[in-house]
Amino acid sequence: MMTIKLLRFASIAALVAFTTAGAHAEKKTFREQLAEKLLACEYALEVVMTKAETAVPAQEIKEAKGIIIMRQMRAGLVIGGQGGSAVLICRVPQNGNQWGPPVFLDPGGVNFGLQAGMSEINTVILLNSDEAVRRAYSGRFDLGADAKAVAGPKSANKDNSDLMKAPVRIYTSLGGAYAGATLKTGWIKPFERANRELYNTSFGAPEIAISTAFQTPPEAQGIVSRVLAAEQGAPAAP
Repeated sequence: MMTIKLLRFASIAALVAFTTAGAHAEKKTFREQLAEKLLACEYALEVVMTKAETAVPAQEIKEAKGIIIMRQMRAGLVIGGQGGSAVLICRVPQNGNQWGPPVFLDPGGVNFGLQAGMSEINTVILLNSDEAVRRAYSGRFDLGADAKAVAGPKSANKDNSDLMKAPVRIYTSLGGAYAGATLKTGWIKPFERANRELYNTSFGAPEIAISTAFQTPPEAQGIVSRVLAAEQGAPAAP
């Protein structure tokens, strides 16, 4: 059953889908649109963590070196590309291995096979190696090549030790149903225009993601707090 918070985020996400698809988005500043993308990613994390069949165990988040949170809406016969929102949050070794400021990614190349009645996909990607993190913030991260396994229900994880050793693991909820097997080859790359706008800098994702020089802006504090709460196995503060 959805929580009250999840329903609240669902209404926000519906607004995001509308504004990114129609003329209403043209009335907003670019920064306002970015704030809505961050809210969409909060919603995506909430969806994945709320459902027993896709919830990421807290211990896995604690062990991860980076996390990508992504939300996409149905567009024609594929899910992905248009209207997608994605952020990457990395550990910062120079800051006691704490989570650093989030950076935007462009999930336009990621596509999933459809199932009847499905209209959205919410995804959490755990990066468990330094190389996977580097590829995510510095260039084109190829899911087809870099995602060695697609993770799903907790029970499946317990039965597959090789899965738990994978450098990249994916938890995804497609319209309320687990659909990890429908992942198709795709790529994600840094959304540098968005990162420069959010942090008011000429630097890009590689400099922002693992630096202690950049503070998390107010618009992004919500998504960071939700990752921290998921790491502790507790819901984020309202």
